[in-house]
Amino acid sequence: MEHRYRPPISTTTDPPRSQSREGPGARRLVGSAGLGVVISGLLVNVYLAVVARGLTPSEYATFGAFWALALVLGFGPFLPLEQELARRLAMRESRRRVLVAGAGTAAILGGLALAVLGAASPLVWSSLDAHANAFAALVALCVVSAGQFLLRGILIGTDRLVRHGAVMVLDALLRLTFAVVLVVLGTDRAALYCWALVAAIALAHLPLIPAVWRRAEREYPEHGATDHRTRALTTSALPLLVGSVCAQLLLNGLPVVVVALAQGPAQAAAGVFVAAFTIAKAPLSMVVPLQSAVVPTLTRLLAAGRRREVVRLLSRGAAGLLALVVVGVPLAWWIGPLLVRLIFGSAYRIDGVELAIIVAGVLAHVGLVVVTQVHVARDRHTDVALSWLAGLAVAGLTFWLAPGVVVAGEVAFGVGSLVGAVVSTLLLARGTGRR
Repeated sequence: MEHRYRPPISTTTDPPRSQSREGPGARRLVGSAGLGVVISGLLVNVYLAVVARGLTPSEYATFGAFWALALVLGFGPFLPLEQELARRLAMRESRRRVLVAGAGTAAILGGLALAVLGAASPLVWSSLDAHANAFAALVALCVVSAGQFLLRGILIGTDRLVRHGAVMVLDALLRLTFAVVLVVLGTDRAALYCWALVAAIALAHLPLIPAVWRRAEREYPEHGATDHRTRALTTSALPLLVGSVCAQLLLNGLPVVVVALAQGPAQAAAGVFVAAFTIAKAPLSMVVPLQSAVVPTLTRLLAAGRRREVVRLLSRGAAGLLALVVVGVPLAWWIGPLLVRLIFGSAYRIDGVELAIIVAGVLAHVGLVVVTQVHVARDRHTDVALSWLAGLAVAGLTFWLAPGVVVAGEVAFGVGSLVGAVVSTLLLARGTGRR
């Protein structure tokens, strides 16, 4: 069967029909919460520009590798926890059991992230230019990320979307503040910026967990037939884990590989690529954190049999994305190089063609992210994994065939993202056709 779970369309705890028309939290999502995510995304990009101003291109290449690895080890293992918590808490069953299972799953995923970091330590060590302190910061990040995504999943699943946006703004403000302090102090060591990033994430998220947990626990007492044990939640999240890791390897793994493989004069070009790629994927810093927030609304719409509304939403999103491609790619070609030099400094020079290729890949990646969230809401987690696996496999093949390390990274990202989006759309169309 397509759905293993069908929540009741109306219960005594459901909101009135007039409120559920758009799904609980939908207006807040496009209102204050969406504004919070946009503000945090802009602040993060300002933060990265400040870090670039405080470091030399070679040191920024090290920090850029850490940044990419932090996203792989943060979003990769733990985003499935956020998504599955958002889906299960939206069922309006026993939230206490879901929370306990979520904490247990966070611990398991944290151990898995540390194991992966240990297994990949030779490549990671090379990417970080043998900076022991930067490597230690990655270890700390694996622990901190477990609490970060546990909190975010609880806030999204309990419709605390405004608070979710506020937490993201606080996180971004702390990152920016710590970076400014280090620049003022004249620090030019990438490892200190790495530890400042970990400290900002910890301070913004971990102290809030007890209060958010207690409030969520009180709302829906013990009831519901769905299995919410740690083992069930972890098993359900495994396909999402595969998809999430592939997504982060596609988005953030390529810069790490480029920096690791660049030799001699190519190292400076790799640093420029990391800086340009960072500014080009700025929209993803807003879309990626927002993706889990739409899962509860999509889950309720699909459970109520209102699939036409979901299709309309996807159609509008596709039209908007196509408009961005038509406008954004030529703009990246024309003024993108100037913008990169303006933000990061005169030492960061890149051709307009290369930047246009990166921007086209970013927009294809946005489409892949959006479509996979519908698979999450449909409880078709395997389709999520297949979509990202296809994109990563094609990206790896393209990287191997393309000439030049930097050019290979640019082209591989775009081709892999586009193929993944097409595969995900075909899987969605197949499931809809069967219905």
